[in-house]
Amino acid sequence: MSAAFVAAVAAVFVAGSVSGLAGFGFALVGVPLLLLVYDPVTVIAVNAFLAVFVNATVVLDARRSVEARTVGSLLLPASVGVVAGVEILRVLDPLYIRLAVGVVVVISALVLARDVRLPGADSRWASTVAGSLSGLLSTSTGLAGPPVVLLFAARGLPKHSFRGNIATYFLVISVAGLGLLLFRGVAETGHLPLAAALLPAVFVGKVAGTALLKRMSEEVFRRVTLAVVALTGALGAVTAAYALL
Repeated sequence: MSAAFVAAVAAVFVAGSVSGLAGFGFALVGVPLLLLVYDPVTVIAVNAFLAVFVNATVVLDARRSVEARTVGSLLLPASVGVVAGVEILRVLDPLYIRLAVGVVVVISALVLARDVRLPGADSRWASTVAGSLSGLLSTSTGLAGPPVVLLFAARGLPKHSFRGNIATYFLVISVAGLGLLLFRGVAETGHLPLAAALLPAVFVGKVAGTALLKRMSEEVFRRVTLAVVALTGALGAVTAAYALL
């Protein structure tokens, strides 16, 4: 067993734990760590396979908490946003977008952590805006998660509802992403053996995260999810600023 594989097992275990706990964050944790031991194409492909698996398992055990209307209100705007994000890339440098979005996400997470209620968070327009931004950012910067996470946090969703809805949303997104990677030839059957070998670690991590969720209060869960999304924004902003310098 190679050192690279051992490191990959540890990486996906941690990523699976975060996803099992919060319902999102698998790529946020797993991709940077996997890039330390594998080339980018392999990491993108393996992450796509594993993301579908971990999201599906979270949705399976959270299915009673999933609100189809809530998830559905995000998916249509997100599909429009995906197209808009591609168009934006033609006129704007994605690094500037990532930098600006990262700063806004960190500030928003800090505001919500202080229990400030955002006006209009429960409206239909809030879902439209969050879904559109999520789709737009997924194709322009790769930061698809923050708008939806911040929306659910602003609505004060209970932890099980939060986790089930966001995992369902990302399951649809991850299936679509995997399909696109397969269509473009980025993800291939040659990546399946490595993905399959890492599946047990992902599953054990997911189980560990789910077990931790049961012991976690609503308030601690809220703060953990906001910390994860703030980390997403901070990493996005820092990496963009570094590249621009």
